[in-house]
Amino acid sequence: MASSDEQQQVHLVIADVWKNKDGGPTLVHLLFTGREGDDLISIALNILAGQGYEEAELLEIGSLTEEPEEEPHLSAWKTALGGEAALIEFEGE
Repeated sequence: MASSDEQQQVHLVIADVWKNKDGGPTLVHLLFTGREGDDLISIALNILAGQGYEEAELLEIGSLTEEPEEEPHLSAWKTALGGEAALIEFEGE
C-alpha cells in the first residue's frame, strides 16, 4: 500500500514575479501539492497573486519525485506535503 506521501504529488513552479510593474523581477520557487488533472498554472498564479505579486512569468513547471536533500527546498517540500504552499524567494544581486 502506498504511503500518503506517495499519493500526494509535490509540484515545483519556478517564476519571475513582480510586486509592482516598475520594479525588477524576483525569482521564486513555489512548491505545492496537487492531483493529476489539476490546472497547475491557475493554481500557481492564484497563490502568487495571494502573496501580493502583480505579475508573474512562469519559467518552469514540474514535479518533485523525491525528497530534496538541501535547504531551503527540503523545508518547502515538507510544508507542501502538509497541505500548504511554500514560497522561496531568491534575492537579486
